[in-house]
Amino acid sequence: MNFMNRDKVEQLSKEIGQDNIPILLGIFTGELVSYQEQLSTGSLSDKMASMKEICHALKSSAASFGAESLCQFAVDIDAQVKNGQLAEDQTQVDHMLHNLSQTHRCYLAFLQSFEE
Repeated sequence: MNFMNRDKVEQLSKEIGQDNIPILLGIFTGELVSYQEQLSTGSLSDKMASMKEICHALKSSAASFGAESLCQFAVDIDAQVKNGQLAEDQTQVDHMLHNLSQTHRCYLAFLQSFEE
């Protein structure tokens, strides 16, 4: 799984300026933490409602930052929602939490190496 496409991040850096990357990736990683918190509490029904909103938002933000695995998962879930095929399933929530966690870990490591 490709949790982070470094080429996409480098392209973004060229487009917006290298000094802006830590700021934007800091915001992105903060969102990932917030999403993990939302999906870690409440009933399964509440988690599924949150996941629908989160996936809709992540389709564009994950794509913008090169978080390919997370983006693909978000696109898949969003398509299931639109087709009325998304079932309440803790496995889906767990998969999303894993994807968020791994993506967060990759981007934090990148930010640390970026600042050195």
